[in-house]
Amino acid sequence: RVVVVGGGFVGAETASSCAALGHAVTVVEAAAMPLVPHLGAELAAVCATLHGRAGVGLVTGASVAALRGTAAVTGVDLTDGRALPADVVIVGIGATPNTAWLAGSPLLLNDGVLCDDGCVTALAQVVAVGDVARVGGSRAEHWTSATQQPRAAVRNLLAGRTLESARSVPYFWSDQYGSRLQFAGRRRDGDTVRITEGGIAGGTPDVEGFLARYERDGRTTAVLAVDRPRPFMRARRELAAEEAGMTPVTVGGAGPGGR
Repeated sequence: RVVVVGGGFVGAETASSCAALGHAVTVVEAAAMPLVPHLGAELAAVCATLHGRAGVGLVTGASVAALRGTAAVTGVDLTDGRALPADVVIVGIGATPNTAWLAGSPLLLNDGVLCDDGCVTALAQVVAVGDVARVGGSRAEHWTSATQQPRAAVRNLLAGRTLESARSVPYFWSDQYGSRLQFAGRRRDGDTVRITEGGIAGGTPDVEGFLARYERDGRTTAVLAVDRPRPFMRARRELAAEEAGMTPVTVGGAGPGGR
C-alpha cells in the first residue's frame, strides 16, 4: 500500500509507476485539484481522471497531519480526519529555488534569479540557467531549460552583453498511466479552452486522446495534448514561430507572455 503525497507531475508519475508494479496506490493532493496552476481548472480536472482510470485513489483538499508507525510507517493521518493505511509513503510536494545565499547581492531575485532573454542577470558578468533562472519573465522547472539555455548564456557571458536570446516557448511532458501529456506555451487564467482534435467524453480523455488550445484575443497562448504527439509538435512549432516576433524582455521585466 503506497501513499503518494503531492499530485504534481513527480507525484503522478511515481503513482503511475507504483500502480504498474501492482501496488495499491493513493495520491494525496492539498489543492482542490492537481496541476491547476499548469493546466487551468478545466483541463486539470480532465487529466486528474487518469488516476481513477488506472485504479489509483485521489484525495484532494487535504494534507498530511501525521505519519503512523514506529519502526516503519503504517498509515497517514490527514488534516480532514481521514486515515490512510500505508506500507510506503512517497513525498513529492514541489521545489523552491535555492537563492537565499544570493540575498543582499546585486542580483535581482523573485522566484528565482531574474534574467533577460539571454540569461544575463543584473550583473553583465553573471548568467543563470536551469530551474533557478527566471529567463525573460518565466521560470521553467524542466531539464530542457538546463540543456537549451547554456549556449546563449555562454555566448552572452563572453561578449559581456546580450547577443543571443535563450527565451523559448515553455515546454514539458509527463508520462502517466500509459498516456503522454504534453504542454507548451504560456497559459493565463481567463484563457478560453478549445478542443481541436480528439475529444473528452464524460470528463475523461477519449481513448485516442485530444489536443486542446488555450486562446486569448484571437490567438493561441498554449497547447495541451494527451496522446496526440504529432499534432502537438505542429502546434508547438506554430507557437515558437509566433513568439519569435515578440518584443524582448529585459531584466526584471514581464514583457509579452511573462508571468
